[in-house]
Order: sequence, then structure tokens, then C-alpha cells
Amino acid sequence: MLRKLFSRKPRLDAEDSAVRIAALADLGDGEQATFARVFRDDADRDVRLKALERLNRPDIVFERLGDEQVAAEALSRLLSLIDDDTPATIRSHPAVQRAALASAETADAALAVARDVADPAVFAAALAENPRARVRLAVAEATWTPAALTEMEKTSRRRDKSMHRVARERLAALRAASHRRDEEDTQTESILATAVALEGGDPHYAARREAIERDWTNHLVAMEATDQELARFSVVARDLNAVGRRFPARLKPAQAHPPEVEVDFGALLTRAESLLATATGFLKAGAGEAVSSEDARQSIDDLAAEWNTGADAKPPGEELSTRFREALASVAARLRDHERAQELAPQAKELLARDIPDPEHPRFETFESVVRELRRQRDDVDHVLARFAWPEDVPELEEITALKQRQRDLVAAAEQAETNADAMLDEMADKISELRQSIEDGAVHDAEERERRLRDVLKGLPRAKAQPFNADLAELGARVRELRDWRTYAQAPQREALCQQIEELADNPIEPHEQMQAVKTLRDQWNQLGPADTRRDRDLRRRFDRAAERAFEPCRIYFKEQAERRAFNLEQRQAIVTALEGFLENNDWDNADWRGVEKILRQARNEWRHYHPVDRRAGRQLTTRFEELASAIHALLKAEWDRNIEKKEAIVADAIAIRESGDRVTDQAESMKGLQRRWKAVGPLPRRADQRLWKQFREQCDQVFEARAVVLDRHSQRRQVVTDADALITELERRLEIDPSLDRNMIADYERRLHALGMLPKDVERRADEVLRDADRIVVARQAANASDE
Repeated sequence: MLRKLFSRKPRLDAEDSAVRIAALADLGDGEQATFARVFRDDADRDVRLKALERLNRPDIVFERLGDEQVAAEALSRLLSLIDDDTPATIRSHPAVQRAALASAETADAALAVARDVADPAVFAAALAENPRARVRLAVAEATWTPAALTEMEKTSRRRDKSMHRVARERLAALRAASHRRDEEDTQTESILATAVALEGGDPHYAARREAIERDWTNHLVAMEATDQELARFSVVARDLNAVGRRFPARLKPAQAHPPEVEVDFGALLTRAESLLATATGFLKAGAGEAVSSEDARQSIDDLAAEWNTGADAKPPGEELSTRFREALASVAARLRDHERAQELAPQAKELLARDIPDPEHPRFETFESVVRELRRQRDDVDHVLARFAWPEDVPELEEITALKQRQRDLVAAAEQAETNADAMLDEMADKISELRQSIEDGAVHDAEERERRLRDVLKGLPRAKAQPFNADLAELGARVRELRDWRTYAQAPQREALCQQIEELADNPIEPHEQMQAVKTLRDQWNQLGPADTRRDRDLRRRFDRAAERAFEPCRIYFKEQAERRAFNLEQRQAIVTALEGFLENNDWDNADWRGVEKILRQARNEWRHYHPVDRRAGRQLTTRFEELASAIHALLKAEWDRNIEKKEAIVADAIAIRESGDRVTDQAESMKGLQRRWKAVGPLPRRADQRLWKQFREQCDQVFEARAVVLDRHSQRRQVVTDADALITELERRLEIDPSLDRNMIADYERRLHALGMLPKDVERRADEVLRDADRIVVARQAANASDE
């Protein structure tokens, strides 16, 4: 009792797939909505298949035919559920029709399905897949549609001799009847031309008329029989009533013999042959040439009437008559050829406008769909070419030549498709080995990816060639699912830890670039864990995604600001380019302020570097334009630099010449000052060149000015000596006047001091000598006077 009390019913939301299968078994047949939901949404294939077994609604099963995981089982289940109440959209689906025809067990069941299959390629492929020979033969014998017979002949080749024989014989009968129909159309025009050419004045009119009428009646009977034979092939019959009305009525007997008329039968034959040449020319001109059939046929009737009028009076020779009738019949045939070409040209253009099927195109889901499309196009081209029935003696139309080339291209494409299929078989064997190795290595994600790619490759193979691999893939798929279950169990703690890390990053963001890289790293780690297979894993995935969005939000804001900054920088760079364009175009370059130009160019480059970064793609063209403008301005500036370099080099040369001239140093110095003024007047030039030339010029200037300084120093010293000598002389003169103690020793001291000054100017030296002599004379006189007083 306690065990029953505490035991729980299995739940459909349990993580264990076996529990969910048990829960499905407990449900009643009335729970179709639950079965549909599980079949549609459950992650486990076995659970979905159990739900499929309980489903009895064809519409729900039909919705999952495109699901690779359960497509085959869904199609099989759908066939068992289809009845008369099933919607036509389901019963007429190509996959359903093909499967129903391929699995039909009786001829009646197969015929009932075959009548509704509109696609000949699907019909033939499904019939070839039916394992029952009697069913295939019964359906083949009931098939008369040309397109279906063509597909049957191709698919049954080397596979089903009986079905292939039926298709081949009926296609041969179709070609024979079609050829006979074309011959009958030609014979129709010939009989009509003969009847029109017969005139009532012919003495043998009645007999000839009866023979022609008898031939005409037999001809109409043969045409009706041919049309009845072609009707089995769904070929539209000719309007025999309209053809019959074209036969001319009997002429009334002539009451009197008309006067004999001379007719030039040779000229009439020439006109008939000219008309034939004209009709042939229309064919050579192409299907686009507009030709009036009524006018051409009226010309035939007029020629025939003139011929008969002359023949009544005097019949022409048999050979001439035969040539005339053959010419008129050929004209009529040429007109039919041209009308047929005009009718078929649009069809040919439509066929040529189609693309040759490419297996890589997404609209072709399987290899067989590519092959079917190739066959369909090739049959359409063959059919149109056969209907052209172009005469061999007339050059082919462009449309016919193009259709024949398209025939060859389609054959080559089909052969290439077969080659690709064989290569895919080899690839399948290698991929299965790789999948086994991934399973053995425990590489779950790699194994899942390889299994998915294997199923994609398998889907592209022909069904017959893919069949041997189905068992291996089913066994390996089960092992992959088992490996995935173990991975889910082992990865739950890792997923929980990643959620915590991403939430921590969202709550405590770091520098935007580092934040972005951290989010990306955590996302990569999450993806490496593979898809979320259980409900808990899916909940964790949603939790991780929400936290990742929050964590990335600061990065999104930062990158938005960066984008706005790049847009602003781009606008500023555009303004710089616009300003440079205006400056380059409007500046007076013959009288330019080159220092200002140099400053503008330097400032433009500095501002250009300042407004960085910009979007690379948008800024690349703008950068190219900026460099073009800067280069153009720099070229003008460089030309000015070159001129200024030449001027300063000339100044340096003049400075060297002045220094080496031997002129007075003071004159050289004045000349150098003039060169310095010229130097300042020269415009700008590159810093390195300016420094080099300035160094050379300054060396010359320094040498001249240093030499002048030496001269100036020497003059200054001489002036100081003279000043000192004058001071001593003046001092001596003053002492002579006021100092009675002055003696000859003192005078000798003054003399020594004057001699110590060195060379003196002659006038100063004469004055000094005179003062010294006077002083000596006065001192001697004073001493003599003092001595006499004593």
C-alpha cells in the first residue's frame, strides 16, 4: 500500500526520455493535442517517434515532413493515415505521391495514385522504386503521356526490362506517328495544289477530278487514323473539317471552248521557283521575319490558275508539270516551316532563358531533384527541337543552334552530377569513419556536427545510392544521442558556473574592451558545451543569455559613443578637405604668402591627425582626397622652396666671394650686412636645408666680423694710449706750474711712463718731447736759482 501511495506517475516533463515514453503510453488515444505537441517539440527522437505512433491526424504528421530527424517515419505514418477525407493538399504533395506510388501493393492502388502525379520525373522515379514487378508493368502499360514515357524509359534502363520495353516501344510509336503526321501535312498541300491547278476546260477534267477526290478522301481517312493514334499520347488532333474545307469545289462544265491562250510554262516555272527561293529566304532570315501566309498561298493559287489556263489550251510536258507541282508543294512546305518556327521561337527562348540546374543552389534539396530538373529541361529541349523539323538544305536558326548547344550542356551537367554523386559516396565513407572516431574519442560537439553534415550529404545522394549508409547512420546516431545524454549530465555544473561568472560581470563591469572580450570568452566557453538538450539546460541558457545581454550593455553604449565620435571626426575631416579644395582653387599662387601656405598645410595635417579615428571604409576615400590636396599644395610649396634654396645658395656664394676679395675688413662687413638683409627677405624653405645654408653663410659672416673686431680692438687700444699719454703730459704740465718740488727724477719717471705706453702718434710724441724738454729746462733753472739764493 505504501509503495503504491508514494509511487508517482511518469511525467512528460521529466528529464529522462524513458520516463517521457512511459508517460506517453499512459495517455489515451483522445490526447491527440498532447501527442502532437510532444511530436513537434520534444528534443529526443525516440520520444517523438513514440508520439508519432499514437498520432492519427494526417495534418499534424504532414507538417513535420521537412524535419530531417523524423521525416522518413513521418512519411510512413502519413501514408497509413491517408483516406478519402484527407485534404487534397496533403494527398497531392510530391513526397506523399512518390511514397504512395513506391509502396503500392496492387495495380489498382498504384494506378489510382499515378493518375494524380503531375510531375513526370516524380512519377517515373516512384514507379521505379516500387518493388513489385507486376505493379510496375501494369502502371507502365496504362501510361501514354510522352513526358512520363520519356522519364520511364530513362529510369528503367538497365533496371526493369519489361517497363523499359513498354516505354521504348511507345516512344517509338509516338515518333513514327509524329513523322507520319508531318508527311501527311506536306501531302495535304500537294493534293490541294494539284486540285487547284485542275481547270474545268480540261477534256479529262472529270476523270482527273475523280482521281484527286479519291486520293483526298483516302488522305483524310489516313489523317484521322494518325490523329486517333496520337490522341492516346495526349497530342491535340488536327481540325480535319477546316482542312476539308480547303479542298476546291468542282468546276461547272464550260459551255464553249475558250479561245486558245498562249502561256509561257517556262516563265511560270521560273516564277514558282522564284517564289520557292523567296520562301527559303524567309527561313534563312529567321523566325522573327514577318511573312503573310495568306499572301503566299494566294500567290500559289494564282500561279496554279495561270498554269491550268495554259494547260487547258495546250498541256505542257510531263517533266515540266512535275517540276511545277513540286515547286508549289515545296513553297507550301517552306511556309509551314516558317509558321512553325514563328510558333516555336518563343518556346525556344523560354527554354534557353532557364538556368542549368546547379546542385549547390538552395532550391534543390536533394540530388534527385537536380537530376529530375536536368531531365525535364533536356526533354523539353528535345521536344522543341523535334517539332522544329528544320529542313536540311536551309541554314539552322540561331534558336536551333542554341538549343542543340543547350542539349550538350545539359548532358554534360548530368554527367557531372553523376560524377559528383560518386565523389559524395567516397566522402560518405570517410565521414562515417570520422564520426566513429569522434564517438570513440568522446568528442560530443564534434560528433554532433559530423552527424549533421553526414545527414546533409546523405540527403543530397540518390535514394538508391544512399540506402547502404542508412543503417550505419542510424546506429551511429543512437550512439551520438547516448553520448549527448552523458555530456548533459556532466556539463550541468559547468553551465551553472558560467551563468554565475557572466552575472558577476554584468553586476560589476570593467573597461569596455576588456568587458567585451570577457563576454565573448564566456560565450565561446558556453558554445563549446554544445546545444541545450534538457529543460534545465534550456533554462540555464536563457539565464546565461539574459546576463550576457546585461553584461554587454555597457559595451554597446561605449561603442555607440565611439561610433558617434567617428562620425563627428569624419565630418571634421570632410570640412578640412572642403577648406583645402577652396584654398587650392582660390589662392593667388603667383603672389602667395608662402609662410602662410606652409603654416596652413602644417595645421591641416595636425588637425587631420587630431580627428581620429573614423570608420575605415567611409574614411578611405576621404583620406585619398586629402592626400591628393595636400600633395598638390606641397608641390607648389616645394617649388617655392627650390627657388628660395637657389637664392640662399647664391647669397652664400656672394659671401664667400666678399670674404676672399681682399677688401678692407670694414667694407667687407658692410657688404655682409647687405647680404644679411637679402637673406631675411628670402621666403621659407625646409628646416634642414635652411640650417645647412645658414651654417655656411654664418661661417663667412663670422670670419668677416671677427676680422673687423680685431681691427676695431687695435684702434681702441691706440686711442687709449693717446689718451693716457695726453693725461701724463697734461699732468706734467700742471705740476710744472704748481709743484716746485718737481725734480729731474720725477721728470725721468714721466718719461719712463710715456715710453711704457709704446708707439705714440708723431704729434703726441712731439708734444711729449717738448713738454719733457721744457720740464727739464725749468727744473734745471729752478735748481740753479735756488743754488744762487743760497
